[in-house]
Amino acid sequence: MIRKLTVSNFRSLGSNIQFSPGSLSILVGPNGSGKSNVLDVLSFVRDAVMQGLPAAITHRSGIDSVRRRSHGRPFDVHVDLEISLISGMARYGFVITGDRLEEYRVKSETAVVSDQEEVYRFDRNGNDWKGPEGIAPSMDEQSLALTALGGTRQFKPLVDFLSSIMVYSIFPDTLRVPQRFDSARPMRRHGENWVSILRELIKDTQAKNDLVAGLNKLTSDIEDVRVTSAAGHLIAEFKQQAKAKKGKRWFEAAQQSDGTLRVAGLFTALLQSPRPQFIGIEEPELTVHPGALPMLYDYLKQASEVSQVMVTTHSPIILDVVDVDQDVVLVVNRLDGKTDVKLVADSQLEPVRKSLLRLGDLFVSGDLQMSLFDEAREA
Repeated sequence: MIRKLTVSNFRSLGSNIQFSPGSLSILVGPNGSGKSNVLDVLSFVRDAVMQGLPAAITHRSGIDSVRRRSHGRPFDVHVDLEISLISGMARYGFVITGDRLEEYRVKSETAVVSDQEEVYRFDRNGNDWKGPEGIAPSMDEQSLALTALGGTRQFKPLVDFLSSIMVYSIFPDTLRVPQRFDSARPMRRHGENWVSILRELIKDTQAKNDLVAGLNKLTSDIEDVRVTSAAGHLIAEFKQQAKAKKGKRWFEAAQQSDGTLRVAGLFTALLQSPRPQFIGIEEPELTVHPGALPMLYDYLKQASEVSQVMVTTHSPIILDVVDVDQDVVLVVNRLDGKTDVKLVADSQLEPVRKSLLRLGDLFVSGDLQMSLFDEAREA
């Protein structure tokens, strides 16, 4: 579980942004405030460690799109994570620097992993390396050392956690078409291997029942889900009584609405096995009927008992059902061109606890943003 995130100058994010996520964290803010960039920090760390820093930067259209700059001067990107692992605590962070717009190099990198018996640590400054005896990773100034250490006993628990970070932005059109079998796990960001993941999920009776129950609440007539194959492709099908004509009761994903498919994709992400240790979801309310959003929150809440979940939203309906005593609510806003993130204080939630106001009302009125960020301007 991520206990604390500190980040500076990643995309629109300003300097020294710090917050502590909970089991379920809700990121709220207006369009263009930078909510997606907060989640993308975590995806960036995962991609940089698993695929290599150059690939992670290229995937985001180059270093000039990754780091913030002012008056043509690029700032250093700093990311630091404090993590609770099954075996103990860990910390990982790095700084990316560069004097010119399209130039970058790893300025520093640190990892600490502890268990009940030992503490393992490495510190890197440029190409100078200090670490456990017998470990000397191959690296250059544009590579992270941790990328080369995933197979080592000392740092494997940290790499395993970072590799399990998944952020989802589900595209219904991606789910609608037949897909070739994909052995990759977990489910990909946009659902490119959704049918392959779904085929494995429905082998688990409880997971399948949870999926079908949610889809039935959404549509009132989905009774079952299956995966068939044709011409080397896998096809998701839904059993629906209301649509039945001349004995036909199974209907392909291509015949489903955007909302049905998106919820099916989100439920698959939340119920897949093995579960990612961290799941981020961007705007789950998109294309979903407003009446189904409280039910969708229930699934997010249930998933947060197994995986750490972080959600971006600007839906007052979802905010109205958030558990303000257990969930972490973070407000994202952009001031002077820089994104900031602030925790909603207990005092601000007191009217919600007393049922005087709903959280969605506070957000829509702008009171959350004004009370948090007006103070920041004055400071």
